[in-house]
Amino acid sequence: MSFRRAPQGSEGGFTLIEILLAVSLVAMMATLVFGSLYVTMSAIEAARANSANEQIVRSTLRVMTDELSIGVGQATGPWMGINGQQDGQPADSVAFLTMGQFRGVDSAKDTELVRIVYTREGDRLLRFVRRNLYGLTDESVEQVELATKVKGFNVRYYDRKSNLWLDEWDGRARESPKAILLELTLLQEKAELQTVRQWVAVGAS
Repeated sequence: MSFRRAPQGSEGGFTLIEILLAVSLVAMMATLVFGSLYVTMSAIEAARANSANEQIVRSTLRVMTDELSIGVGQATGPWMGINGQQDGQPADSVAFLTMGQFRGVDSAKDTELVRIVYTREGDRLLRFVRRNLYGLTDESVEQVELATKVKGFNVRYYDRKSNLWLDEWDGRARESPKAILLELTLLQEKAELQTVRQWVAVGAS
């Protein structure tokens, strides 16, 4: 009784080369899928970050607009606008009197006025408030950080007499500018700079 030997290659199963090819294909497909997913998630996160930064900028400018629009000039606190630079970018400062509770200029009393200073220090936009106009110490001064990653803060002033935009305001004749232009530049994702501009009419409230 004789047995025939089955020819080689007819046995069931996969060869080592076939298994390696299958594993390679699966790895390639997984790389493509997860790569596309990573790019999508990165884009979503960047959009969220930019949206959050824009909200911060808008809320910051809203606070500044409310205070600047009812700003007043007096002998004890004239409008002052200083044109400055840091690292080749605008770093202006503006100081003025305004109402602490935004009640309006007509109902303002000396005891209700506060001195506000906006200035850029490094990569921060700061707001200083002096509630006691006649105070001689720093105890009456409050400091608030309005924004970070600030790369530029530029303020321009519209002079109602000359009908010109000025880079500085020296508080002459205790007058306030007719309008103010704020330019705030912040560092966004991927080292991109975003500049937001806000025009403010002084005394319009």
